Amino acid sequence: MVRHERVILLLIAVAVAIPAVVKTRQNVPSAVSTGLCVSPPPGGVVHVGGDVVHPGMYPVSANMVTESVIKMAIPLHTLKNLAPTAVAAQHIKNGDDVRLTVGANGQGYVVVDLLPTPERMMMGIPLDINTMGVADFDRLPGIGPVIARRIVAYRQNNGGFVAVQELTNVEGIGARRYEILKKYF
Repeated sequence: MVRHERVILLLIAVAVAIPAVVKTRQNVPSAVSTGLCVSPPPGGVVHVGGDVVHPGMYPVSANMVTESVIKMAIPLHTLKNLAPTAVAAQHIKNGDDVRLTVGANGQGYVVVDLLPTPERMMMGIPLDINTMGVADFDRLPGIGPVIARRIVAYRQNNGGFVAVQELTNVEGIGARRYEILKKYF
């Protein structure tokens, strides 16, 4: 009887402890805020998606081509060849988004684009100040839609940014705000 009572007490203790543990876990920072601290591998990372078995982020080396990362993600169907051929042989860069579509005839079609700004920020991939739009700048800390429009207008009126430090020339971006922003570029 004593043994059964101990088992029952142990089960009650576990039942009481589980909600307490779960409740304290809610105070842990979210994955998004901790994601901003992630350092990408030395060669960088790319996203592979579309008609692949394992879509996701893949580490890359400096000389990898599109076809190599598609093979890592394993196409869903046997590929006869990839089109356009130039894209299949293209060197990929840190922050690229590779999408594969496989037709019924086994013809693979590849599109390479940049990962969206939020994903680049989360992965610690530097942003390109000369390709970002108003919505992209608006996602940066301390930048709202008004300053985002000013940044894009400054870029258009001055032929693009030569250096990230030029952000301080935009009305509303002082030294303190620049110090926060520069780590994203």
